[in-house]
Amino acid sequence: MKKWIPYLLVFAAPFLLMVLVNEYVDWGLGKSGYVTQGVEAIHSSERLKESCTWVCHNDTDWCKTHHVKFLSEHFALVDQVYFGIIRLLKGTGAYRAANIFFLVLLIPVLMCYLLVRSINMQVEINGIKRKNG
Repeated sequence: MKKWIPYLLVFAAPFLLMVLVNEYVDWGLGKSGYVTQGVEAIHSSERLKESCTWVCHNDTDWCKTHHVKFLSEHFALVDQVYFGIIRLLKGTGAYRAANIFFLVLLIPVLMCYLLVRSINMQVEINGIKRKNG
């Protein structure tokens, strides 16, 4: 059973980190959040030049103008990927659920699985090298 503990930590760490960061940010803001469809979010809907808010979610051009510093030369490529993902998620008919399922659950679990497989393969390679070496 002890063999699975490191793998369980690899799977759990990104989710725990996500929860901790969200709770820390929420705790530090002390402001009322943006309300949509009766649900209050962490950040406000104020147009702030020094930090992202829900304005960045609802108006990507505002965010690109005031907050994006390193990708401005690559908007042609990044916008295709960014808006392509949004179109795919909206195309499901359940944007919120698809967003959570794919971006919060499926992709991180897939990445963790691939990381664990990669570690296992490296352990096998090292074992073969030791045996033959």
